[in-house]
Amino acid sequence: MALPQSRPDRSTRWLVLILAIYALLAGLYAVYTPAWQAPDEPAHYNYVRHLVEERRLPELRPGDYPVEYLEEIKAARFPPEMSVAPIRYESHQPPLYYLLAAPVYALGRALGMQTPLLPLRLFSVVLGIALVAGGYAVVRRVWPARPILAWGTAAFMATLPMHVAMTGVMNNDVLAALVLTQVVWVLLWVGQRGWTAQRSVWIGLLLGLALLTKLQAYIAVPLVGLAWLWDAERLRRRSEPLGPSVQRALIVGGVALLLVLPWLARNVAVYGLGDPLAMARHDQVVVGQLTTRELVGEIGIGALMQRLVQTTFQSFWGQFGWMGVLLPLRVYQALAALSALALLGIADALPALRTAWRDESQRYSLILLGAWGGFTAAGFIWYNLQYVQHQGRYLFPALVPLGLLFAVGIQRLLRHRPLWVMGLLALTATALLLWGFITGEFRQFTLVLLGGAMTGIALGHELERRAVLPLAGLPLACLYAGLGGLTLWALQHMVPLLRP
Repeated sequence: MALPQSRPDRSTRWLVLILAIYALLAGLYAVYTPAWQAPDEPAHYNYVRHLVEERRLPELRPGDYPVEYLEEIKAARFPPEMSVAPIRYESHQPPLYYLLAAPVYALGRALGMQTPLLPLRLFSVVLGIALVAGGYAVVRRVWPARPILAWGTAAFMATLPMHVAMTGVMNNDVLAALVLTQVVWVLLWVGQRGWTAQRSVWIGLLLGLALLTKLQAYIAVPLVGLAWLWDAERLRRRSEPLGPSVQRALIVGGVALLLVLPWLARNVAVYGLGDPLAMARHDQVVVGQLTTRELVGEIGIGALMQRLVQTTFQSFWGQFGWMGVLLPLRVYQALAALSALALLGIADALPALRTAWRDESQRYSLILLGAWGGFTAAGFIWYNLQYVQHQGRYLFPALVPLGLLFAVGIQRLLRHRPLWVMGLLALTATALLLWGFITGEFRQFTLVLLGGAMTGIALGHELERRAVLPLAGLPLACLYAGLGGLTLWALQHMVPLLRP
């Protein structure tokens, strides 16, 4: 799926292939996922319906989160006779996604669809195609000489089962991730070419769009602030005046404020001066949603942390419906082993990253990508300090740096076959065998995973070492093809379990 050292036309062809694979997989999920069997989908749909039919933004009101009815309809798996109309708890969300989706809803209704959910899902797929392409573009800007990392990042986004499933249904997550990706791409571009007043306008426009998309996209604010501080510090080191830099910051902030001000003014009129983001109203409405404090009181902090890690990991890779349909345990074990391998590869790549750190442009890029992931993780933790939301999809706004890390780690193992990693795997397998002989309890599946990992790294390294163009990159491509196969398998065997 990804080949290094290729000409620009070859690069484009591989990207098109990845996008086509993603479009096929996500389109199938859009068609075959039962209606409303995705987190918050009914509430997102009702937002768009209200926008089109009432021709005004909805207001979040008490009763829009009918907790008992919501649990009942989820348990019944959304049968047609149970209406989703009372589920309206997303009415406080920023309006950009819903404004863009409104013409799709209106077109579906004009074509005679009573409930035009599928066109709205396909609209999310189109946004997902742009998102995968944007992830590729970000990594190419950071490492233009290593296209395999860009292809690997895009392929990870295109084949990750849960990401494909979530971008094949209706929600505003995909637009939030897309806008963030565009913000980071522009910040990387400006960091390489320098800030100007005109470029500041573009940054301000994208920042305003992020503020109009979703709260998760608000990490665009500190990302832009970090990029501006980097530019200001560079000017200070050169003993250049900071006045132009301050002017550019004012342009960015002013343009963003002009975009978001009408929505904020409307919210102040509806929810009050102290609640411009409607978050206080949200907390009042969602009474009954399980809070972290309540869960700690029930099971304790240790059990909570274990549940947080386990559920977040599982739902990052694949946990379908309203978190009710899980992949088989051994699939999660294999994915955990794959994740561990990627982490070992990243650890081995740290010396090379230290070399890149010495270059100022590379250092800026690495800091920006790291901050992207760090701010996303901080937002996830902050949300879970209030409500029990152990959902890996909340890390998807940073899927580009996460996909890049995965590609770096796995490709490092394949290209270099670090002896310490192979030794660690062999030592672990030996220890498990000895433990099995002593206790009589052999962990056969874990041993199979360890043996498969060592074999895969060894064979992949031989292909990479030959550096023959048709073979270089083939092992990594096979890995992503396997992820795509898992995504398709889950559609065939897990998603049908969501039917009423």
